[in-house]
Amino acid sequence: MDPNPLLSPIAAEAKRKHAYLQAVMSNMPQGISVFDETLRLRVWNQGFLDVLNLPAESVYDGVPFADLIRIPATRGEYGPGDIEAHVQRITALALQFEAHRFERTRPSGRTHLVQGEPLFIDQQLAGFITTYTDITERKQAEEKLRMQHDLLKTVIDSIPSAVSLFNKEQTLALYNNEFARLLELPASLLQQEKITLESLFRFNAERGEYGPGDTEAIVRALLSRAKTSEPHQFERTRPNGKTLDIRGVPLSDGSFVTIYTDISERRASAEREQLAEKVFTHNPAGIIFTDEAHRILSINPATTLMTGYEPFELLGHTVFGVINLDRDETPESFQDKIAQRGAWNGELEVTQKSGVDFSAGIRVSRVDDPHSGLPAHYIWILADITERKQAEERMRHIAQHDALTGLPNRLALLMRLGQLLPEARRHQWKIAIMFLDLDRFKIINDTLGHQVGDELLREVACRLSSVIRETDFVARLGGDEFVVILPGINSPADAALVSTKIIGALSTSIEAEGHELHTSPSIGISIFPDDGPDGDTILKHADTAMYHAKASGRNNYQFYAAEMNKASAERLDIERKLRHAISRNELSLCFQPQMKADGSYPTGVEALVRWHHPTDGMISPIRFIPVAEETGIIVEIGEWVLINACRTLKHWIDAGLKPLRIAVNVSARQLRRRDFCETVAGALVDSGLPAELLELEITESSVMENPEEAIQILERLGRMGVTLAIDDFGTGYSSLAYLKLFPIDHLKIDRSFVRDIEHDLNDRAIAFGTIALAHSLGLNVIAEGVETEDQLELLRANGCDEVQGYFFSKPLNSAAAFAFLHARAGKE
Repeated sequence: MDPNPLLSPIAAEAKRKHAYLQAVMSNMPQGISVFDETLRLRVWNQGFLDVLNLPAESVYDGVPFADLIRIPATRGEYGPGDIEAHVQRITALALQFEAHRFERTRPSGRTHLVQGEPLFIDQQLAGFITTYTDITERKQAEEKLRMQHDLLKTVIDSIPSAVSLFNKEQTLALYNNEFARLLELPASLLQQEKITLESLFRFNAERGEYGPGDTEAIVRALLSRAKTSEPHQFERTRPNGKTLDIRGVPLSDGSFVTIYTDISERRASAEREQLAEKVFTHNPAGIIFTDEAHRILSINPATTLMTGYEPFELLGHTVFGVINLDRDETPESFQDKIAQRGAWNGELEVTQKSGVDFSAGIRVSRVDDPHSGLPAHYIWILADITERKQAEERMRHIAQHDALTGLPNRLALLMRLGQLLPEARRHQWKIAIMFLDLDRFKIINDTLGHQVGDELLREVACRLSSVIRETDFVARLGGDEFVVILPGINSPADAALVSTKIIGALSTSIEAEGHELHTSPSIGISIFPDDGPDGDTILKHADTAMYHAKASGRNNYQFYAAEMNKASAERLDIERKLRHAISRNELSLCFQPQMKADGSYPTGVEALVRWHHPTDGMISPIRFIPVAEETGIIVEIGEWVLINACRTLKHWIDAGLKPLRIAVNVSARQLRRRDFCETVAGALVDSGLPAELLELEITESSVMENPEEAIQILERLGRMGVTLAIDDFGTGYSSLAYLKLFPIDHLKIDRSFVRDIEHDLNDRAIAFGTIALAHSLGLNVIAEGVETEDQLELLRANGCDEVQGYFFSKPLNSAAAFAFLHARAGKE
C-alpha cells in the first residue's frame, strides 16, 4: 500500500530517484558541492564537510560561498594576511566560473585533488559543481616511488663504471653519467627521443670505434650477436687508447644490462710490473730491496755477480753487512738521514764474499707506504766503479801534472792556491809565491837540442823538490818557468832563505846527454796578502818581480815592490785640480730640455755641470763627480750649480722666456747637511726665481740612507714651494713603504732602462712598471736618455708624462738652450 497516496506516480518516481541520488552522493568516496549562479550552496555531501573540515551547523541550503570560505581562512589555511582579503580574492576567482583542477594539502597533512566545472542547464549557467578526492595515499605512494627512483639513479650514477640498459625492443632505457663520459657519446645523440642499439652501433662504427671496415657490415654483425641475448665478457681498446672491460647480462624480461669498466691503468700497471721484473732481473747494476730497517728482502742476479753472495745468504740480514759506511757514519745515523731526506747518492766500499772491497756508486731511494706515508721499503742500486775510479785518478794525474817533469802543472797550481788562500785568510797566515825562470835556458835548448833541454828541466825539477818542505808546493808552468808556494811563512825572510837554497842547489853543473850544463835562476817573490788579495794578482806580481830579478843581473831574487796605482794617482790629480776649479772659473753649466711626451712643448730644463781644465781640456763628469763625492768637494760644486742655475733661468724669464722649471741634481752629501734647506732658500732669494720653478733631483739611494731624516728635509723643501724628483729611479734601492711617504712630484726613469726598451723585455717591463707605480702614487714620470722615435713612442703610448734626451736635444750652452726653449715654448 502506498505510504503517501497523495503523490502521483510521476512525483513518487521523482522522489525515489532523488533518494537514490542522495544515497549515491552520501556514499561517494569524494566530496561534492554544487553552488548556484549566485554562489549559494545547493547540493553537497558529507565528504564536502570532511574535506574542508566544516562544522555541520555552518552548512545549509543557500549558505553563501564567502561564508564557507571564511571558516578555513580564519584558521589560516590560505596563509598569513587579512582574512577578508583572502575571502574576497577566492570569491572573485569563483565568480569567474572557470574550470579548474589543482591539488591542495591541508594542515592535517592530507592531500586532495580539487576539480571544478561550470554547470549549464538549457545552455544557461546554473552554477558550479566541484569534487574533492582524497589522494593522500596515492601521493605518498608516488613520493615513495620517486624516492626509490632517485635513490636508484644516485646509486647507478655513483658506480665508477658505465652502465646501460636496453629493453627487449633494443631501445636504451637507462644509463648513467659515466656511460656518456667513458664512451664519449655526445649530448646530441643521448638527447634523442629514442636511442636504439642499432643507432648506437652505427654511430660508433662511423667514428671508427670498432676499427676499419664497412659501417653497415659492422652494424649487422653486432646486431646479429646482440640477438643471441647471452651473457658476455670481453676487453676492447678504444681509439683514444683506453681499454674497457665490457660485461653484459640478459634479464628475464628480455632487456640487457651492460657494464663498461675502464681498466687502462690496471693493464698499464700489469705491463709496468712485468717490465719492472725484467729490469730487476736483467739490470747490470746491483739492486737490493730492503725493509724499513734495511733488512734485505731480495737481490737481483747482478748483485750476486758483484758480491759473490747468493740470495739465500743475504736475505734477512742488514744491508750494512755488505756495504761499508764512512768512518764517521753509523748505521743508525745513516738510516735517519735517508728517512728524512728520502734519498741518498754517493760512493761507498762494498765487501765481497771473498773479503775483497771494491768501490761502488750507490743510490738509495725511500719508498713510502701509500696509506701512512711512512718509510716502508728502500731500494739500493749499486754500480762497480773500480775501473772508473782508476781511470779518473789517471786522468786527474795527467790533467794536473807536467808530463815532462812529473811536477804539478798550472791547473794544479791554481787549485792549490784555491785551497790555501781561504785558510790563510781565516788564520791570517802569510804565503810566499816564488816565480822562477832559468837563465840562458833558451840558448841551451836551441843550441844543444830539445832532448838536452828536457833533461835539464827534469834535473831542475828534482833539485827544486829536494830543497823545499813537504808542506811546500812546486809546479812547472811550462818552458823554463817554475812556481814555488811557501805556505805559513813567518816573514819574507823565510822566502829569501828558500830562494838562497834554490840558487845554491842550481849553482852546480848539470849533466845532460854528455853535456855539462850551467844555469841559474831569476826568482821573483810576492807575499800574500801584502802584495795582492787573490791568486791571480800575487802570481802576476811574482812574475813582475822575476823580470826585475833578470834586469838586476840574473841569478838573484827580488821581492815585488808595488808602484803607485795608476788609478789612485789619477784620482789624486783630479782632486788637487778640482779644489781650484770654482775659484779659477773652470766650471760651466749646460742645459738639456725636458719635453712633453708628445713633443708638443718643453716642460723644463736640467742643469748639468761641465769642467774645462786649461791644460787637460774637458774632463768628463764620469771622472770628476765620483771624486767630488768621495772628497766632499761636491757640496761646494753643488751650491755653485744651484745658484747659477737659478740665476740663469731668472735671466731667461726676464728676457722673455715663458716660465718653466729648472732641475738641479742634489748629491747625498748635500742632502745630509743641516743647512741644505737654507742654502736652497738663499739661492732662490739671490736669483729672485719663484720657488715653484726650481726642481731638485735626488737619487733614491741618497734618500734611503736615512729615510726618516730625508722625509723631514723634503717636507721642508716642499713647504718652500720647491718641486722634488727622484732621479735614476730603479738603479738603487728603495722601499715602497717609504717612497709613498716622500713628498715628491716626479719619478725619473734611468737611461739604462730606456736605452734597450725597444729590445729588452725586462727593461721594458721595469719602465712600464715604474710609470704605473708613479701614477698610482699621483706622481708624474720623466724618462731620460730618449734617443729614438721608437723609444719615445713606447714611452708615450704607456703613459709617460715627460721625456729628455738626444732625440729632442743634447745638452746646450745657455744661449743655445734659451733659443731652443723660446722657439718651442710658444707651442704650448
